[in-house]
Amino acid sequence: MALLDDLTSKAKSKYPRILLPESTDSRIIAAAKSIKDQKIAQIVLFDEESASSLGLESINPKNEDLKAQYAQTLFELRKHKGVTVESALEMLSNKSVFAMMALQRGDVDGVVTGAITPSQEVLSNALRIVGVAEGSKLVSSLFLMVFDDNHSMYGGNLIFSDCAMNINPNSEELAEIAKSAYETAQSFLTQSPKLAMLSFSTNQSAKHAEVDKVREATELLRSSLPDINVIGNVQLDAALDPDVLKIKDSDSSFLPPANVFIFPNLDAGNIGYKLVQRFSGARAIGPILQGLSKPVNDLSRGCSVDEIINTVVVTANQCK
Repeated sequence: MALLDDLTSKAKSKYPRILLPESTDSRIIAAAKSIKDQKIAQIVLFDEESASSLGLESINPKNEDLKAQYAQTLFELRKHKGVTVESALEMLSNKSVFAMMALQRGDVDGVVTGAITPSQEVLSNALRIVGVAEGSKLVSSLFLMVFDDNHSMYGGNLIFSDCAMNINPNSEELAEIAKSAYETAQSFLTQSPKLAMLSFSTNQSAKHAEVDKVREATELLRSSLPDINVIGNVQLDAALDPDVLKIKDSDSSFLPPANVFIFPNLDAGNIGYKLVQRFSGARAIGPILQGLSKPVNDLSRGCSVDEIINTVVVTANQCK
């Protein structure tokens, strides 16, 4: 698939240090070996024995000197929340916390985790330690949907957001999600981003608070990004098919198909990407986190080796 090949080439050119902290998992080890063999990124593991056997670097979370250094940094970061040096040392017994500290201190360039760690733990530690990026107001997620030649009538690569984090965003949050997805699309997609702010109504044909939310979010997005190519309050069929859009909103200047779809809530987004994935066989890469100050991505606990590799590729592309 061309897009993945392109992202892999870009990852190789950056060749960042990506930490896979869950190195007791056989899928992680298999992915790490493949990534090393393909020279996609410099993989760093927590398990010294596994790292040594693969010829990889390691960070030892049991190293007392390193723990002391990390604890001091964590104390400085979180003392306003009542964290002491002693409690910071205790927190660092959690490998997810240790991984985020390695990233925060610059010992690695990105973190990919979640194969055996619950998403809530990954996300909460990323927010507490890595934090929200400057200029961003919200951390959200997207899925990169990659289609084969038999299912690419609307394009081979689409972005769906937010499908994993924000349950029922208000208009300001929805606009922020769309802004982040637009910026990610500029980096990942070969085509210019064309956004559709999805709704159960096109051109405000229905009167409802949820329709108003999407309309307001679209207006806010246009205010912050005046040159953005976006259509708001649009049903999925109208966002994809110019003939349908002409019937439902004849005055619209937007030219379907869109390639970035912003869902109004997590129900719609999560169900939507899984429907597309299951019925079309699309490869769903993600959830890709956006809005963090440094790259962290969360794996599904049911992830395959290929999914781990793809997530590392995406994370490598997010590295500065």
